[in-house]
Amino acid sequence: MKSAVLTKLILAVSAVLSCHLSARGQDLTALATPWPAVLEHKAVACRVEDPTTLVISAPAGSNIFLSPDGGFHADNAPRVLFKPEGPFILTARLQPEFRDKWDGGVLLLYNDAGHYAKFCYEADYRNTPRIVSVVCNERGDDCNSAPVPEGAVYYRIVGSSAKESFAFYASADGRAWYLIRTFRLTKTDTLRVGFSAQSPGGAGCTVRFSEIQVERREAKDFWDGN
Repeated sequence: MKSAVLTKLILAVSAVLSCHLSARGQDLTALATPWPAVLEHKAVACRVEDPTTLVISAPAGSNIFLSPDGGFHADNAPRVLFKPEGPFILTARLQPEFRDKWDGGVLLLYNDAGHYAKFCYEADYRNTPRIVSVVCNERGDDCNSAPVPEGAVYYRIVGSSAKESFAFYASADGRAWYLIRTFRLTKTDTLRVGFSAQSPGGAGCTVRFSEIQVERREAKDFWDGN
């Protein structure tokens, strides 16, 4: 009896360790990015389903946020990031499994803990799926934009590290884009770009990023994001 219990315990521990190791050691070389992508921070799961589809499962209590008054700071959300060279356009369809408020999927610009920008498809404080953005230049802001009840949305980031200039766009179909905001990051010397999942107040959140595309160019038209 003791042997059977011990065997079950060993198998359970092995399964947990395997999950963490596969999340941390995920081979991201198949992901369709022109620059190598790396997983930062532990994910419950992280897998490349095909070159344009990435799934990240964030653990409970995961977040990236520095409050405007500096009184709250979190920086533990799992993210898959790459370092762009020159101007770029990052596009993806975000589909989070919303369960709790503030669960969300993120297209992320990350230089360091005090300089980043989050383009979130997030369940807001009323648990309504919404376009949310955060820009942090030593202190963060928090901007709630349009609700998107459909459960999925296309996002696009257009930017350049050298110019320290970036823009967020959203779309219902991935073709017609609407400018959400444009902004500057005051520090971009180690800027990485990519994907993140968060669950600040929940038990975890899985996000599917599909139709991923990275283009090495500037937008031809600032207003329509193309």
